[in-house]
Amino acid sequence: MQTCSKCGKESKKIYDCEHTEDKEFCTECYTELYYLTEPIDNKQES
Repeated sequence: MQTCSKCGKESKKIYDCEHTEDKEFCTECYTELYYLTEPIDNKQES
């Protein structure tokens, strides 16, 4: 298993890409980062 560079937990699934600055993030940390960086769509359908 690999270790997440953000939280330090060991995880089977690791993400490393430009969003994580090529650091290895576990699923939970990557999901958190995704929701913090994605623009919020404030449009509401009528």
